[in-house]
Amino acid sequence: MNRCQFIGTLSVHGIAMTSMAAARASEAPASPGKALIASPPVVQNPRAAGLGISLAVSGLATAWVEYGFEKDNLAFTAVASQHGLVAADDRVLHIRVNHSEAFPTHTPIYYRVVAQPLHYKNAYKLERGEPQSTPVYALRLPDPNAQNIRVVSINDTHENAETLRRLNTQIEALQPDVLIWNGDTCNDFNGNDAPEQILLNPVNDLSMAWAATRPLLYSNGNHDVRGERAREIVKIFSPCPESTELPYNQALRFGPLALVILDTGEDKPDRHPVFAGTAAYEPYRENQAVWLKGVLQQEEIRNAPFKVAVCHIPLRGLEGQPDGTTLKGYARYSGFGARLWLPQLKAAGFQGIISGHTHVARHDMPTTDMPVHQFIGGGPKPEQATLTLIDAQLINDQASMLIQITDLHGRVLFKQSFAEASWLNQKHGI
Repeated sequence: MNRCQFIGTLSVHGIAMTSMAAARASEAPASPGKALIASPPVVQNPRAAGLGISLAVSGLATAWVEYGFEKDNLAFTAVASQHGLVAADDRVLHIRVNHSEAFPTHTPIYYRVVAQPLHYKNAYKLERGEPQSTPVYALRLPDPNAQNIRVVSINDTHENAETLRRLNTQIEALQPDVLIWNGDTCNDFNGNDAPEQILLNPVNDLSMAWAATRPLLYSNGNHDVRGERAREIVKIFSPCPESTELPYNQALRFGPLALVILDTGEDKPDRHPVFAGTAAYEPYRENQAVWLKGVLQQEEIRNAPFKVAVCHIPLRGLEGQPDGTTLKGYARYSGFGARLWLPQLKAAGFQGIISGHTHVARHDMPTTDMPVHQFIGGGPKPEQATLTLIDAQLINDQASMLIQITDLHGRVLFKQSFAEASWLNQKHGI
């Protein structure tokens, strides 16, 4: 099994709280003082028998997840710990929930996150505050054997509050099985920023929980890697659980659709003086090329009726646009990624690439040399913002897919349908 693959059985190391602690947490109301829970929960990295949940907190705390398959019976508990020490943090906590068997996909997973304040007087004198909990959410994980799958991708939100609120409304109306945030969540992560709030509570409203009832897949943008606090992202959007070296590369199979997520990194060469020697994206992209070669050979990816790649910076540009491989200007498309990844995606029969970065929505049709559609989402202002929808289905051995780019009013700007014939011909060697 490849590093970041959805299909397969993962090892299970669920850690249970004592019954006394769990019971106390279940009964505990929110304290009358400062609210400890500072974001909605964000579900990440779905696997057959595992998922991750991140939560922002306002002070030093530990956290755990209570979950079950009936709303009134949260029979299981998972706690974040590393090397025997229960995780504690004053900004964000990530809890990996590993179940003893594959999660059901025909019924929701009901869960809530419970956080408890922690205060050290000294190493032998620790004080605990009253636990506080989120509401109980009904989470549905995408079925790897689903007949229908809907994925919605957003991009280049750049902390625009109005756009984020309206995107949240559109996402809830569309009810996707999976949500993708395809880069440039921020302008940068400088010292005065709160990355955990930008990423986990982008609308500054705990009731707007767009990734509490469906998993979020994150794709790094070039703005997301800028600023002195950019290195905190991996604590907030937790890396793919099988890899820390390539934290945002994932190869996932959802019903008839295979998704491959790639990280285009910065939009200028590593030697550019603005980075002051802090950039190493060129070897990072080369490592991704090796990873990509491996995952494209996996049966679950290779045999998917439809294959779509996701990356923030486009892999195809318009004539005359700079590709980010020289010191002149910045990349309108990723020349490094195009050289390393596009030939592999072409050979593997990918139908589409989903990107952002340009702040102008467009659809690049296939060419003779590169028979892959490219869909580029819009920008951060409400009049620019878009959602990219992928709807794939497989009925009676007939596969079809529709990719659309819509604006915040639901108007279709671009669309492309993919008939089952191309897959069936490939399947039968025609």
